[in-house]
Formats: sequence, C-alpha cells, structure tokens
Amino acid sequence: MRFFLLVFSYINTIFYILIYSFFDKILEILGAVNLSPTAANYIKLTALLIVGFCIGISVMLILRLNINRSLFSFKNLIIIGVFPFICLILSEGTITSFVINTFFNSSENLSEMAFYLFSRQAIWFLWLGFALGSSVRLSFSRRIFKHISVDETKEANSKSINLSDT
Repeated sequence: MRFFLLVFSYINTIFYILIYSFFDKILEILGAVNLSPTAANYIKLTALLIVGFCIGISVMLILRLNINRSLFSFKNLIIIGVFPFICLILSEGTITSFVINTFFNSSENLSEMAFYLFSRQAIWFLWLGFALGSSVRLSFSRRIFKHISVDETKEANSKSINLSDT
C-alpha cells in the first residue's frame, strides 16, 4: 500500500507540474472558456498547492514513520506552514504598503524588499502545500483492537519454551 501511494503521489506531482507549466497553452486550446485573470491565477496556484501536497506526502511515505493510527499533525502544520501563510496574506500589497508607509515612512529600500519577498505567491503556495502534505500521518501497521481478547497464557508459554531451548 505504501509503494502504491508513493507511485501515485509521484504521478500526481508530475501531472500537476505539467498543468502548471502548460496552463496558458491549455487555456488557449480551451478558447471557449472565458476566465477572468484572477480566476486563472488562482487555478494555477491551486495546481501548485496540490504539487506541494503530493511532495509532502511523498516525503512522509519515504520516512516510514511508525505511527499507531492515521492522524493529521496540526503541530507540524503550524510549525512549517505559518510563515508561507503569513506571506500569502501579506502578498496582496495593501496591508504591506500600509505598514511600510505608517511605520517606516515609505522607505524605498524596505518597500522594494517587501515587494520581492511577498510577490512570489508561487513559492508560498508550494511551501504551504508541502506543509499540508507533510502534516498527514498515514499508518500501515496492524491495528490492535481493544475489544479482541488475546490468550496471554499461550503467548507466555511459547516464550518460556523458546527461552528454555537456548
């Protein structure tokens, strides 16, 4: 199952990278679809979010973590994903421009630095997708159910027989 998910994740990653790379060409082929530039940009960035998610899942599958049950690690998401989330919020420009104008008196160097840092939405979406994907915890071990009783005397006898043989 782990191998299947790993292969599926790699195939999805390649597929969505191709969608992101050839997005403009795909829109030209589908000429009848009239999307606003904002909608086209968000669809393109969603493809990057999915690419980051698939890469994060692949990393978690390769690490082979020993987890008792499947979970979603909110702690991991907060640690890895808070910085790109803040950068995505600040990337729109109005909040960043307000802070720079109010506190730093429209410093040209600072406003250029903020523009170059926050304008790379593709990087922040990819990073946020990676944070989401690496926060998923998948368990491939057998679950031990509490309602199933196990005869401990047979297990103890088999262990004692094996120990006395040596």
